[in-house]
Amino acid sequence: MKIHSLGYLVVSSTNLAEWRSFGTEILGLMVGISDNTSTLWLRTDERCQRIIVESAEVDEVSAIGWELRNDVAFEALLADLDDAGVAYERIEDLATQRGVEDLVRVIDPAGYVLEFYWGMQVAKDDFVSPAGVSGFKTGDQGLGHVVLAATPFEDSNRFYRRTLGFGLTDFADMGGTPGHFLHTNARHHSLALIGCDKSAWFVKGGLIHLMIEMKSLPDVGKALTRATESGCEFFETLGQHANDHMFSFYLHTPAGFPIEIGTGAIEIDPETWTSVNIPFPDLWGHEVLGIPEH
Repeated sequence: MKIHSLGYLVVSSTNLAEWRSFGTEILGLMVGISDNTSTLWLRTDERCQRIIVESAEVDEVSAIGWELRNDVAFEALLADLDDAGVAYERIEDLATQRGVEDLVRVIDPAGYVLEFYWGMQVAKDDFVSPAGVSGFKTGDQGLGHVVLAATPFEDSNRFYRRTLGFGLTDFADMGGTPGHFLHTNARHHSLALIGCDKSAWFVKGGLIHLMIEMKSLPDVGKALTRATESGCEFFETLGQHANDHMFSFYLHTPAGFPIEIGTGAIEIDPETWTSVNIPFPDLWGHEVLGIPEH
């Protein structure tokens, strides 16, 4: 499997100061070396960035970064893209702007901008959470996971699984809509594809959600307290998923899309895991808030 992990998320924002406050005070992320009027880097670990926020006239996810282990894996991916007839481009100085060695951009069948890269910089300073979070579960499992509104679904599913080599962990009928949960490493899923349009009411800022995993239950509980006391807007209440068993809650980010803050997800062995059809949606909790009246 050439894709190693979800590396980073790039967000366009009309208010970098709001993202700085949300990222550091609520999520407990650390500001990286880029912190100015045009770009904000946020860290979850030793890497130079995991979330890049760029000043813009809209609030939305603008790119999703996927990491390759090294230059050989990167070159093999490019060969696979060539064989599949998938176009990619190198943008001058973009790799430098992301803090990586080399990078190409691809547009997936649903219109998401993907950035495949290798060789991200390690920060000079150790990660220290300004909110006292003991740590985030990253390392070989990457930033976390993203959930995408993926129509046309079959084209998206074929692209990620056949062209890019993502593995199918499990799948579900999500109220008449297909959902596929895909892995690239021991994380239960680094990507989920949901067969809905980006115009669906729960798709904000172009994304269904981003998940970041904290290392402990107290970390999640303290984040819940910080969010509540700060008056943050919740998308889903505390609950536990049926497939990865993540204990989590969801907050709306300044860009609109929700971020899932959780802990305790199961890990899988990509070499031996057998795909299953799962019940949906949750073992308990995760009440969705703000559902439009019909």
